[in-house]
Amino acid sequence: MTERDHHVDLARVIATVFVVILHVLGQGGILNAAVPHTASYWTAWYLETGAYCAVNCFALITGYVMVYKTTKLKNMLNLWFQIFFYSAAISLVFFIFSPETRTLRNLMIACLPIVGKQWWYTSSYFILLFFIPFLNTTIRHLSRHSFRKLLLVILCGICLLDCMVPLDGFVINGGYSPLWLACMYLFGAYIRKYDIKEKITAPKCLLGFFTVVTFSVILKAILKSIGGRFANFENVFISYISITITLAAVFLFLFCQKVKIGPVLQKVIAFFAPTTLSVYLIHVHPLIFRGVMKKAFESFAQMPVILMVACVFGMVSVIFVICALVDHLRIGLFRLLRIAKLSESLSDKLNAVYSKRFPDETA
Repeated sequence: MTERDHHVDLARVIATVFVVILHVLGQGGILNAAVPHTASYWTAWYLETGAYCAVNCFALITGYVMVYKTTKLKNMLNLWFQIFFYSAAISLVFFIFSPETRTLRNLMIACLPIVGKQWWYTSSYFILLFFIPFLNTTIRHLSRHSFRKLLLVILCGICLLDCMVPLDGFVINGGYSPLWLACMYLFGAYIRKYDIKEKITAPKCLLGFFTVVTFSVILKAILKSIGGRFANFENVFISYISITITLAAVFLFLFCQKVKIGPVLQKVIAFFAPTTLSVYLIHVHPLIFRGVMKKAFESFAQMPVILMVACVFGMVSVIFVICALVDHLRIGLFRLLRIAKLSESLSDKLNAVYSKRFPDETA
């Protein structure tokens, strides 16, 4: 068993916390309930903007970790079992206690979580996994100069142009797509390939992160105050594909790479890091997300700013910890059922069938 990278795991944990923040603020109803131009409104939006880089950070982490590896079928199967477990188990609980959720559509999606897009990110991530070997082959043959130009094209052609002219000309779907995850994968691969983390300090990363986040919020405030047609573009830089949010993800990841991690923090990270995906799967399961979480926290918006922030982080902590504890039970169950061994066995059989059907002609 390979030793985990605590710095990468720290980025995973922080990104997951950010995801929960986004959902407490958005789906929880705080952003819509906050009175515009009040301190609570701008505080909520600052938290929202700061957390918006979470998805980009996850895809970037994948690029950083996988650039010198290849996709293994057994790992994909193991991942599928995890996704299917939460899709089926949570749906079953709702089917038992909430009869109105017993629809044919919910049943089909529960049984087919990837193709049914139970969670958009896992569906897009699975597609990305199939293309990682081809991305890595391209990356290996790219010179540093060409790689830089490719990232610049992404920053200018997608992150800037597609934001300023929101016609989705590149079919990025606002970042909710495997194509966008592939773009962020390239950023992570570049950081790893050229060891960018050695060329920057943690304070500079933190400064960079808060600078681009603050710029995004200030621009929103300006456009909102102008009003009229400009108000339609107030969130132009608060998007997965925005150049500021993309840079925020880069700065956040580099900060996690540079920050010092003591023994106590290592233990905390080691406990929560393996559960990060499941924290997402549990609280974003549609029956929970659209039912239990919908407008559940909008009363926070009427609180004094400090109390609102405390309640947001308190609820984020509760959701994160409960989901993590549930997943440790799932990890124990999977170990008991030897799911990893099952995945490996299925992988070997599928690879054998494939090799027989499509023999390697170069061998």
